[in-house]
This record gives sequence, C-alpha cells and structure tokens, in this order.
Amino acid sequence: MEEIKQNSRVQFIDFGRSVAICMMLQGHFISMSYVNYDFYMDEIFKNGHSSNLLFNAWGFMRGLTAPLFFTISGTVFSFLLHLQLRKSDAVQFWHLKRVKKGIKRGLMLLLIGYVIQINFKYIAYYFQGNVNPHFYTFHVLQCIGLSILALIFTTFLGFKVKASYHWLYALLGICLFAGTFFIRSTEDYLPYHFPVFIQNMIQGPETEFSVFPWMGFVFMGGAFGSLLARYSIHEDKKKLIKFTLLFSIASFSLGWIFTVLSWYTPQFQQSTHPQNLWYFDRLGFVFLLFTLFIPMAEWKKAKHPLFLGMGQNTFFVYVSHAILLYGAFIGYSLRDLLQARLSGISSIIGAILFLVFFALLVKYLPNISAFFRNFRAKLKS
Repeated sequence: MEEIKQNSRVQFIDFGRSVAICMMLQGHFISMSYVNYDFYMDEIFKNGHSSNLLFNAWGFMRGLTAPLFFTISGTVFSFLLHLQLRKSDAVQFWHLKRVKKGIKRGLMLLLIGYVIQINFKYIAYYFQGNVNPHFYTFHVLQCIGLSILALIFTTFLGFKVKASYHWLYALLGICLFAGTFFIRSTEDYLPYHFPVFIQNMIQGPETEFSVFPWMGFVFMGGAFGSLLARYSIHEDKKKLIKFTLLFSIASFSLGWIFTVLSWYTPQFQQSTHPQNLWYFDRLGFVFLLFTLFIPMAEWKKAKHPLFLGMGQNTFFVYVSHAILLYGAFIGYSLRDLLQARLSGISSIIGAILFLVFFALLVKYLPNISAFFRNFRAKLKS
C-alpha cells in the first residue's frame, strides 16, 4: 500500500494497484448482495465449478484479487526500499527513510486493522467487560502490516550477511507456501496452547488472511520488486514482459513439483480435503496479469486520474469500503439493506455505482480533507 513517487514510477504496477482495488470493490459488493452467491459457491465447493458459466469466470477473477493485492504490496515496498539501498550504502540500515516509513506503515496497518473491528453498535456490551471475539480476527490490513515488518527484518538480515535479497525473499515465500499445506491438513488451532490472538495469525477460530500463505505472496512480490530495482528491468518493456513470464512459469512449475511431492506425505494420505498448494498457481496467474498490465498501462484511458487515483489511495479506499459495506467500526452498513437481496443484473449495476462512488470520493478527497482542516482551525480560533 505504499505510494510510488513520480521519479521512480513503474506504470504497470500503478495500473495493477488500481485494477486490484477495483476488483476488490466489485467483488465484495457482488458477493454480499447477489441472491444466488451462496448457492453457486456451494456448487463450486462440491463440484469444482458452478452451473453458471458467467459466475465461474467472475469467481475465477475474484479469486485472483487478494493474491494480486498482496503481491503488489510486496513488490511496491521492496522496489522502493531497494532503490534507496542502492543509493545509500553509507547510511545505517535502520536510519533509511524507507525503513522508518515502512515500520510506521506496518504498525499503523496492524493498529487500524484491529481498531476497525471494534463495533460501536455494541458499545454497552464492551462496557460490561466483554470482548467481541471478532476483534481478534486476523484480516487483510493486519497481514499486510505484519508482512511489511517481516520484509524489513528479512532485508536487515540480508543486509548484514550480504545475501542476495531476491533469493532470500523467494526462499521464505516458498517456505510459507509449502508450510501452508501442512498447517491446513489439520483442523486444530495452531500453534497449540497459544492465545487466540496469536493463533488467528496462523490458524485459529477467527482467521481470515493468515500468515500462511498470504505473507508468502508479499515475499514473492518482494523478490520481484528487488530484482526490478537492482537491474532496472522496468525500463525495458520487452525485457520486463519476458521477466514476468519467467516468474509465472516458475510459479506454476513449483506448484506442480510441490503438489507431486505432497502426494507422498502422510498429510495427503490422511486428510479428506488436503490443500494442494493452490497458492503457487494463483501466484503464476498474478504474474500473467502483470504481463498483460505492461502494455495495458500505456493506454491513454488507463492513465485517467480517476482510475489511477483509486490505486494511489488503496488504504483509504479499503478502510472506507469496510465501513460502508460491512459496518466496520460503526456497526451499520449497506449489508443491513442489501445482503443476498439483489438479482444478478442489479448486483452488477450496484457494483458499478459502488466503483463510481469511490472514484469520485478519491477525486474530491483533497477538498474533503481541506474542509475538515479548515473546520478544525476555526474551532481552535
């Protein structure tokens, strides 16, 4: 969720961030409002596909949203960090501006991620000394925040031992992916006997986006971003396309290799529904999307301020959509009115209007911020 500055801008990453946030907005709106969503999802879980071809295509793209979002987050942060590392050899690691900013951003994402899970609709319940178990849910913001902190610490280790950063990131990403197979092969909460707060980060009662495998996408994006910065691959479009294709092929290949290996593990033999390392495939498709984004980012319409503004304000858009759509923090939302109540056409139209609303909100965000600054100044005077 870091912003790429103008003097180090990579167009296809800007484009990808905007695509990712738009995919998230429409995906969440349709899955919340579409009356037949649960029915078709049940068919997919039972048969691997639904009876609706359009829903299958939409569901496939929606399944790439989170992997794309996490991978881009790692790519952007790593790219900017390694650009600064190349120019600041004499500066102590923890004094680097990008490191300081990354630590603040990571801690902020963790804090805000938990704060928006406080539901003031139940404030009386809290004052009675109760704690809503949903407060401990480990979700997108927390996972990205912790991943950025882990990426910084890993970079520090590489900095001290003079290791190749991209290999270090990739190795950790692969370990996080491969480790997920073993974690998901049991229904127990992990780590055993740890507080729920910690278990939710791995596998707990309120786990949404766990460290395994989602931090792996951030680290794999980190490996990609460090190579972009080190070899300036983004400056040559043909070379960049070959590079993203190579990453894609490598991801698919690793997925097949680890899947075959998993067939010979006790976890595969004993589990009725083992997780067969689908995250390698998703990562492969993410890099295929990157390959498409490279030429698409040069289209004139792709550079429209309304579209790019969405990707440049992902944190604001994510938090705002969580409040508006799911009632985060305030307890009241569109879900109270629309959950599973719209037809297919109505939910699509609603998703388009939802996107337009956020595009305009981002456009006028500077004006809104200026209004509140002026209002606060008048109150103080």
